[in-house]
Order: sequence, then C-alpha cells, then structure tokens
Amino acid sequence: MTNIRNLAAFICARNSESQQCGYVGSTLDDIIHDLSDGMAEASFVLYEGEEIRGAIILDTYDVGGGQEDIEVWGPYYSARPEDELQLLFRYLSEAAGSAAIRYIHLFTRADNVPLIEYAARYRTEKVRTHYHYSMDTALPLSNSSYADLSIVPVTEPESEWLKQIIELHNQGFQGATLTQEDITAEIEDSGNSDYDIYAVLNEGSFIGYIIVRRNVLTGILHLEYICIRPDERSRGTGRKLIAYLAETYRGLGYTRIGLDVSEENEAAVRFYDKNGFNRDSVMKHIIIGGRMEPAVIVRKY
Repeated sequence: MTNIRNLAAFICARNSESQQCGYVGSTLDDIIHDLSDGMAEASFVLYEGEEIRGAIILDTYDVGGGQEDIEVWGPYYSARPEDELQLLFRYLSEAAGSAAIRYIHLFTRADNVPLIEYAARYRTEKVRTHYHYSMDTALPLSNSSYADLSIVPVTEPESEWLKQIIELHNQGFQGATLTQEDITAEIEDSGNSDYDIYAVLNEGSFIGYIIVRRNVLTGILHLEYICIRPDERSRGTGRKLIAYLAETYRGLGYTRIGLDVSEENEAAVRFYDKNGFNRDSVMKHIIIGGRMEPAVIVRKY
C-alpha cells in the first residue's frame, strides 16, 4: 500500500515546478489532506525499488446521463518521461475503459512539454489556455469603497436570492463545473461547506453574486465565480467586490486570493490584469475523449 506522505511529497516537489497541475494543493499538508480524503484510492504509482518514479491521481465524478468525467492530477514523472508517461497513460486508459467516461481533463503548465506532447497522441476534444492569478489580501485597492453595496451571505435554500443567483449563473457560465445543484447543496450544508456564497445588492435590488472557496490549510481564498448583471457592469462593482473579499478574509487569516480564468474570457483577463492580481502561471486544460482514441495523424507528401 502506498504511503500517503511519501506520495504527497513526490507530488508536492513536482507541483512546484513545470509539472504543476491546476487543482493540486499548494502545500504538502494540503496534498496529504486531499489524498487522505479518498483520493489515494484512485492513484497509480510507479516505483523503482522503494523510490517513487511516477504517479497519477484520478478524480472521477458524475456528469449526468449515466456518464462520468475524470479530472487528473498529473501524470507526474521523474527521470524518464517517455517510459513513465507510457505506463501512467496506460493506467488512465484502462480506468477510462472500465466506466462510461465522457471526457478526461488534464490540467498542466504550458511549459510541461513532455506531458503535452504525449497527450497529443490521443484524440483531443479541445485545448483551453487558463491563467492562474493571485493577489495578496493585504494589498490596498484605491478608490474601491464598497459602502454603497449590500453583500449578503446566502446560507439557507429558502433565501429570496437563490433563484436569481442560479439564473444569473446559468446565463453567465454555461457548462460550469459548479452546477445549480452543487450551489444548492453547498447552501443546504453551509455549516460544513468550504464554500461561501453571497448575493450582491444595490439599493435592495439584486445585481450579482460571489462564490468563494476557503482553504484553511493554505490560507488561500479561491474566487470561484464573480458575476454582475450585464446592465450593471462597467461601474466599478467588480473592483469593489474584490476589495470586500480582501478585507473580510484578511481578517479571517487568509493571505491570498487565487483564481483561474480562461484566455477566451478577454474581459475577465483585462479586469484581473489591471486590478492588483499577479499572473502566476499559464495552464493548459486538455480535454481528451473518454475512449482515448489515437489522434488522427495527417501526413504531408
């Protein structure tokens, strides 16, 4: 049986380098926590003697219609990427073949050339580029008073704001990872949830919402969604909400706000670039068909 601490240490060492994966914890304790919470059972680890030489962690989740998707940690490799990736992808293919898998999602830094080239051997549905942003919660934001807004925690499914949050969420984030069922479930279990959900009001009228996820192990507040009604945009509301989050969660011990944004969302990229966030890394989200069919090679003669 794999020692969770040893596996976490192997992942942590590579996750701080070019093999960084989008959804892996940023500290050793954070990774140990996730592995101990059931993810270790979905791992495949390569050894050379007692030394770990490669690893892949699979997070499988239901997407409806009797199908599932797989989100991948890694694959992480050591000194021989060609050999190690071949074995790790074989395990991934076998796992996908044993279930009704729709898509496999790989998240990796754009400079992880061995993994990106190996993944290209399979038929790819889409490749998206994402940026990882973060901001120090102690960083002051000038001209960002939010005194004119009411930012209301939504902790009961009977809240008058829940329906409007879900309607705006479905309009603004079609196909979002966090579904309306997920939002409702997090609110129903708000006393135990890591998520905080807020309705944003202006003079008593609903104009938007915020969803954040707290990580007490890293002190990072993950900004999952921030959305303002289209007719209320371009009025500085987004900047005010960032200031609210920084001030509120700094007082709770959170030192950074982190988020991911697709390069396709040009408005969001411009917003975070000019509002105190650092672009920490460029990530690739590679979506492979669940049957992991070989890529079609076009030969030029």
